[in-house]
Amino acid sequence: MLFSTLRYRLIDLARGTRSLSLLQQLRRQQYDTPAALREAGAARLAGYFRELQQAVPLFADARRFEDLPVLDKRFINAHRDALLNPLYRGKKVRKKTGGSTGEPLVYYSSSEAQSYLWAGLFLAWEVAGYRLGDKVAFLAGSSLFGTGYKQRLYYKLLNVEIFSAFDMSPQRMEEYGASLDAGGHRLLYGYASAVHRLARHYLDQGRQLRSGLRGVVCTAEMLSASMRADIEAAFGVPCYSQYGCNDAGVSAFECEQRNGFHLLSPRCHVEVLAGGRLIATDVSNRAMFLPRYDTGDLVRMSGRQCSCGRGLPLIDEVVGRQNDVVVDPAGAAVHSEFFTHLFREDARIHSFQVVFDEQALVVNLHGAELGAEARSALSEPYRQRIAQSLQFPRIEFVFNQDFLTQSNGKHRFVLRRPA
Repeated sequence: MLFSTLRYRLIDLARGTRSLSLLQQLRRQQYDTPAALREAGAARLAGYFRELQQAVPLFADARRFEDLPVLDKRFINAHRDALLNPLYRGKKVRKKTGGSTGEPLVYYSSSEAQSYLWAGLFLAWEVAGYRLGDKVAFLAGSSLFGTGYKQRLYYKLLNVEIFSAFDMSPQRMEEYGASLDAGGHRLLYGYASAVHRLARHYLDQGRQLRSGLRGVVCTAEMLSASMRADIEAAFGVPCYSQYGCNDAGVSAFECEQRNGFHLLSPRCHVEVLAGGRLIATDVSNRAMFLPRYDTGDLVRMSGRQCSCGRGLPLIDEVVGRQNDVVVDPAGAAVHSEFFTHLFREDARIHSFQVVFDEQALVVNLHGAELGAEARSALSEPYRQRIAQSLQFPRIEFVFNQDFLTQSNGKHRFVLRRPA
């Protein structure tokens, strides 16, 4: 335990964070009374608003925090420089996310926000039996893990092994299972749909993994009751769900009761508008102000206090977070985040949608600069990259056509065409 603590302190030192000390603080704070947590949260929000008004002329006329506009990705991308805090002197971390709408967002995060990110993650993992230093398997895409030398070093110190959700062919899933059986992992953490697909791969063969896991934590998407049952049957351990929207500072986790998500209110201020729209403010991020950020998610909040004794606010349900796994006719699959990361660094592409069925995968790219010449030069390299992972009879590209929407009007960036 002492050696593990030293390794984590080394990580904190290298990236300028304080996740370990913050984890100890959150372990205590989570059991504060709801009234005490609300009072502390109001004080943090007041301090955040005072600094915002001093640093951001864009919002100088707002008299109350509630007078600020609700921000979306388009507004933030258009006013990025104006939202940066000139008073902030700490380390800034550049972040880029596609999110559920497929429209990329570039923003900057502070060391304190990064500290909360990891401390909140450790807190969620501890419910599933994780202890500092335990070996963890990540089954996800690069939205959960980065690339490069520094990231590889961090994961080595964290004792994390990466399994890619962008490659979930039957052969690859056999390799993941063999590694879990023999690798000494104590926790599996990953996209809900990817973890479920791995579970179904073994259940469909009448097999159960014989790993040393203590628990499974799923994130990024809704975890249905049937998915949870399949995962627990395949891995033989409890399965928990964790919800996060890091650009908004939202981090919430299931406790031992698994009856709602405990929201880490010390990090963020949340509002729920008409229809369940979740609006959140990361009060720990003073590098770039993103007040009243529209997460794009719908939630149902609970007024009850959990029987576990935690005073943190409860989210009863997160609605509309589930993305399709893209499966080709031969059974090869990639997680839908594959496309987010494929297109997000191309400035010509403002948003996209992928629609597929048994016969074709159609990629609809939107961007003002996608003229005839750009379309020809752009589509073939992406077609070749997709074909390396998925084999459809046809892979087609269209440009600036209307997006397909669901019955509730929400745009999904990956959509399986109804049979």
